[in-house]
Amino acid sequence: MGRAALVGALLCTGLSEARAEEPDAGAPVTNTAQRRGILTLRAYWRTGVPDYMGGSLTVNAIPLVDVELGVTLVNPLISSLYLRAGPRWSLYEGRNDTGRGLSLRMSALAGARGTTTYVVSQGGFGGQWGLNAVATLEGTYWLARYFGVSAQLVAGGTTYFPLRRPVQVFLGPLTPDARFSLGLSF
Repeated sequence: MGRAALVGALLCTGLSEARAEEPDAGAPVTNTAQRRGILTLRAYWRTGVPDYMGGSLTVNAIPLVDVELGVTLVNPLISSLYLRAGPRWSLYEGRNDTGRGLSLRMSALAGARGTTTYVVSQGGFGGQWGLNAVATLEGTYWLARYFGVSAQLVAGGTTYFPLRRPVQVFLGPLTPDARFSLGLSF
């Protein structure tokens, strides 16, 4: 009986030490991989070339990859939709243990961009598709662990393909794609 009490006392002591080493559920998480944002919503107005205004949704939930979906308006007769994806690199992670602070990252994205144009002389819509490739630089100031204000610079271009009809080029064989946008990150 004395041995059983001794073994029980040792087990209880070992278990209490193991519990003392477990992280507190309310303690801040310091692993930056667990603190990355899930998505960012952006909008811009009069800060893009050739786009006049637009918006985008970037999904950051996949580690080291950005996936972006956007819609733009070049002028009242020309609009576009794009989907692109690519690798993301963290340039600076200045968030503290509470999740607040500045983070900078860069990404290289490529994908498809479709442009729809209303052709006045034909009285209907025409469209074309192209390959869109851009580089982005984004800074996010995190006000809370999962809420921040984001600013993004984009530079790249689109090459349109002649699918059913000749390509209607906007500014030459490579149409620029550049903008400055603001958004909210979650």
